[in-house]
Order: sequence, then structure tokens, then C-alpha cells
Amino acid sequence: MADYLPSSDPEFDLWQDTFVKTTKANQVIWVISAERQTALESKQSIWNTAFSKASNKQNRTSADVQAKNDARYDLEKEIRSFTSEFLTYNSLVSDSDRTLMGLTVKSGTRTASPVPTTSPLGMVDFSVRLQHILRLSDQATPQSKAKPAGVHGCEVWAKLGGDAPKDASELSYLGVSTTSSFTTSYEGKQANTMAYYWLRWVNTRGEHGPWSNTVSSIIVG
Repeated sequence: MADYLPSSDPEFDLWQDTFVKTTKANQVIWVISAERQTALESKQSIWNTAFSKASNKQNRTSADVQAKNDARYDLEKEIRSFTSEFLTYNSLVSDSDRTLMGLTVKSGTRTASPVPTTSPLGMVDFSVRLQHILRLSDQATPQSKAKPAGVHGCEVWAKLGGDAPKDASELSYLGVSTTSSFTTSYEGKQANTMAYYWLRWVNTRGEHGPWSNTVSSIIVG
């Protein structure tokens, strides 16, 4: 399969500009994490500066060229991770949206993934101060780290402080884990606050399973 990232630097520069502008414009609609969008734009800013400097062939140095290559590597890595997490399997993103961004549109000939029927189990590891590590498994196979068939990952939503959430509208989206753990870091001012987590599986078509029971733990300062 051909890579969706352009090979030449000038083409890549134009492509990434469209990509970042499109994700920013649709951040709320596509439920993209503000933290990840900011990280993407930060990598883009570094690339923009390095590419501009290295494009001046008369005055650039070898260090300028290397800085540009490093910046492209970092931005490409961020784009691939971002695309996998928020765009490839997100049902809110249409194939026409993916085409406009120059992303690969997957063939529809594969067997459709089933909608998840079970929910994740989560256990909070708070052994590191100001950090929660959610250890994830499935309620049907609690001793295994494997995800259910057809599942892309586990969505993690949270509420900080107050009473335990009673409705999903009280939650904030943190991200999706495609592995058996999910790490969240907090600031010192959030120490001794109770964090509540709701979890749910999402399949490769962006369809969600049922919510988990509330998982909670104090943020240790």
C-alpha cells in the first residue's frame, strides 16, 4: 500500500498544512483531544521554522538541513500516531474527509468488526506521584490483556473532583489506548483530588460498546 505522506519536502509541507488546519477546524466534531491537537501543532511549528530555514539554499548550513530532517521525522511520527488514534477508525470522520486530507481510505471488502458487547475493566496504579496508570482488561477475560475481537482500543473518559459521575455528560475525553494500559499525568494543584474514570471499547469502525463501572482513585501528591 502506498504511503499517504508525500515524499518530497515541499509537497509534504503543503500536505501537512492542510492536514493540521482540517483537524483543528473539526477538533470538536471529531472528538479530538485538545492536548493531542496542541502537540500536533507544536510539532508543526518546529517543522515550519526548520523547513523555512533549510529552504534558503544560499545561507543554510548542514546543521539547518539536519534540523529540518529531524523536525520532519518528529512531525511524521506525530501525524501517524494522531491519524491512527483519531481519524482511521473514527466513525465521525467520513471517507470523503479522509480523501480531502490525502489519507488512505481502507477497502470495505473486509469482514465488518462486531459492535463490542462487553466493557473494559480498569485498575488504577497510583504508585507514581501525580500519575495514574489504568491497567486494562475485558470483563469477559479479566486475567488476559487481550482486547475483544474487532476492538481497536479502549476509550478513557474522566471527571475530577466532586461526586462520582452519574451521566456521560459530566466526563471529559482523555484518549484511547490500543494497549493494556493508559497513563494520565496530573499537576501539583490536582493532588489529593479524586479522579473518576469511565471506559468503553471502540471497534475498528468507530462503534462503541457499553460503559464500564466507575473506576476511581485519589491523585497522590
